[in-house]
Amino acid sequence: MKLPDNLKRIRKENNLSQEQLAEKLGVSRQAVSKWESGQSYPEMDKVLNICKLFNYNIDELLNENVKEVREETQSKKNLDKFVKDFFNYITKTADMFASMKFKQRVKCIIEQIITALVIVIIVSIIGAIGGSIFESLFGWINNNVYSVLRSIVSSIYLIFSLVLGIVVLLHIFKVRYLDYYDIIVEKEEEKNNEANDDVEKSNNDIQSAKLILDNKREKIIIRDPKHSESKFLTAIVKLIMIGIKAFVGFCTLMFVFSLVCLIIALVCSFMFIKTGIIFVGALIGILAAILANVIIIELVYNFIVNRKTSKTRIGICFLSAIIGVGLGIGLVLVGVKDFNYIETIDEATAKKTTVEFNMEDNTMIDTYQDIEFIEEDRDNILIEVEHSEYFEPRIRKTNNVISVYNYQTDSSGFELIRQNIDDINNKQIINYYSTKVYVHASKENIEKLEQNSSERARKYREYEQRISDLEDEITELEDTINNNEEKITELENTIDEKDSQIESLEDTINEYRSI
Repeated sequence: MKLPDNLKRIRKENNLSQEQLAEKLGVSRQAVSKWESGQSYPEMDKVLNICKLFNYNIDELLNENVKEVREETQSKKNLDKFVKDFFNYITKTADMFASMKFKQRVKCIIEQIITALVIVIIVSIIGAIGGSIFESLFGWINNNVYSVLRSIVSSIYLIFSLVLGIVVLLHIFKVRYLDYYDIIVEKEEEKNNEANDDVEKSNNDIQSAKLILDNKREKIIIRDPKHSESKFLTAIVKLIMIGIKAFVGFCTLMFVFSLVCLIIALVCSFMFIKTGIIFVGALIGILAAILANVIIIELVYNFIVNRKTSKTRIGICFLSAIIGVGLGIGLVLVGVKDFNYIETIDEATAKKTTVEFNMEDNTMIDTYQDIEFIEEDRDNILIEVEHSEYFEPRIRKTNNVISVYNYQTDSSGFELIRQNIDDINNKQIINYYSTKVYVHASKENIEKLEQNSSERARKYREYEQRISDLEDEITELEDTINNNEEKITELENTIDEKDSQIESLEDTINEYRSI
């Protein structure tokens, strides 16, 4: 039996103490306390009295959870109100159109069409702006993932815009016409009552009363500033707000991720404490950015849970965040001027890798690094590469093409990071990616290498030009195909016209033959 729990819940829901409930039931406080603790149970007349006072039946009070019963009852009432109001909306709309003249109906329909077009234009503009923002934020993602994510967001926005546009259109229609129609009906009923009184007083005034009512029906000038709420529109608006909050919450995940990254950056910034003013600037900027992210997340949270936001505090914090970011960036820029940038690695610490290749007539060198040729009396080619300890050159010969490229060794990742941190703390930045390529060969072989490289570059330009010409030819062919398709369509239309003329002539000939 759930009487003790239900009795306690009913008393708390009605803000009653045990003494107050006991006074209402005509019993002692100790009796109510024993009922709620389950030590004893009330007599049947007291149970009936409780049911009468708080609008429950005996089965609900003794055997069910009254909270669930109350919520279920309230939910059924809300659903009934929603359905009833929806059908009332449709009925009122049908009645209004039935009572309107043709000119008024046309005016109403045209006004709704114009309103719908305005809504579509606004939604399209917002969608275009949102699409550009979305592309700028997530354009770096993998194409397949980006396409799927964009399709999901576009579908959500389309559904949301459609539902919101319908609700706005229906609400404008309600305010502009349905509320107005209620007032007109009310005024006409008052006039009808006055006309009936006039009939009782004098039969001669009936015609004049009807004329007055007809004139009133033709003119619509009354507005209802305190229009009644529509339950089903209100319910749809609530669903839209839930969708908006869900979408805003989803977008806020980006700021949550940013906050996590900023906290990581805050911790990592202490590795550069020796940089002095740069460390101070970075610390201030990161803290200000964290504050801005926290403010945005708080605003979104307050929006979702409908909690009031302190505008003064939020404004001060946001202004402080902006000032902090600006101050941090300024300090970092001031500190950067003391840094030294070293483009090439120190020759004393550089490593050297050499590989020899046989020289052939069509041998050439392919590399993105600058090449320095060194004349030597040798028949073969010696490729010498100076590089840092964190990178190893990849020197290969494929189809008489000698390629020289850098790649990072698997074991040098953490060492390079530590070295870069040390360099920054020493206020210098060294380009460990730089590589010097030296080619040792005879004068004749050097000339052949340069000539072969020039020839390869010329052929590459010819290939590019050929590809460009082929693309132009393809475009011309596509235009020709489109023009031919248009001509074919015109010819097919002409053939259809001729067939129609032939059929008409055949019908005429058959008529003459029948005569």
